[in-house]
Amino acid sequence: MLPEGLRVEVIPRSVAGVPSFDVRVQAGRATHRFVAGWAGPGWPADVRTLVKVASDLDVVYAKKLSDGARSLLSERHIGWVDETGRANVLLESGLVIVREPRATESNQVVRDHWTRTMLAAVEAVLAGVAPTVEAIEGATGMSRGASANALSRLERHGLLERPARKRGPNAARQVADVDSLIDQYTEAAAEFRNKQKVVRVHRLWADPLDVLDIGIGPGLTATGVTWAVTGAAASTLLAPYLSDVTIVELYVDRSLLNTPDRLASILGGRVVERGHRIEVRELPTAMSARGPRIGGVQVALPARVYADLMGSGGRAAEAAHHLREVRGVGPGS
Repeated sequence: MLPEGLRVEVIPRSVAGVPSFDVRVQAGRATHRFVAGWAGPGWPADVRTLVKVASDLDVVYAKKLSDGARSLLSERHIGWVDETGRANVLLESGLVIVREPRATESNQVVRDHWTRTMLAAVEAVLAGVAPTVEAIEGATGMSRGASANALSRLERHGLLERPARKRGPNAARQVADVDSLIDQYTEAAAEFRNKQKVVRVHRLWADPLDVLDIGIGPGLTATGVTWAVTGAAASTLLAPYLSDVTIVELYVDRSLLNTPDRLASILGGRVVERGHRIEVRELPTAMSARGPRIGGVQVALPARVYADLMGSGGRAAEAAHHLREVRGVGPGS
């Protein structure tokens, strides 16, 4: 990010838990000193963890800082740099670095916003479905045109590719980088989730997982609607990490979500504005409910559970990292 010819010294600090460094930049007669830290993928949870452990940070580095992470850093007046080519550093010493990514390719991707069909296609791929029009159509229930369009847009995003030796309209696509596919899907899924309508339900219970297994789960299944549990409860069933579950997050068909009183009755509670224990949202895609069935509980697709946990941040994001490391959220997991 700096012009050539400047002298830069980087000295690792002995701060447990996070990689942080003392940095010295010599520019002519001026010397700029600051503390920098590495925030990994660059989600808000990554930044919060870094800032909590290394409280004197001046600059945060990451693979790709999300919009929420950059906003968080701006609020704290902390500079940032990421591997996409972006930077925003303004130090009291006078060092200023402001850079935007290369406009040509990036602007095209920005204009090509994610759609629900793209989310469905990625969820199918992460569930092990081959990224072909026929396979995606069969797995998601989308039309052939919608499936083809979703795959084409994912290819423009650089998430799918065709091998150079097999060009042409009939050439099979393949995942370019599964980690990048998961990360970009996660960010897009979180944006969609933040815009969803939420029905909040209060219900008394001693153990939410027991109630899910013997009460809520069988009750929803009996109605014939498609549903799934996500969030903390799902992560506890898939890869235990959190010590308790305070809010049960559910996905249900739109038809049931649009009749909140009936929904609350099936869940054994009542609709409230606050003090709830259950959050219900519309099922984002048909693929979102294709996770494993554990006892009487239909769990959401692991990739969807991971995305929802990451979007919540804090301890939920830690559970997301644990889920990804222990169980996996991509093909073959």
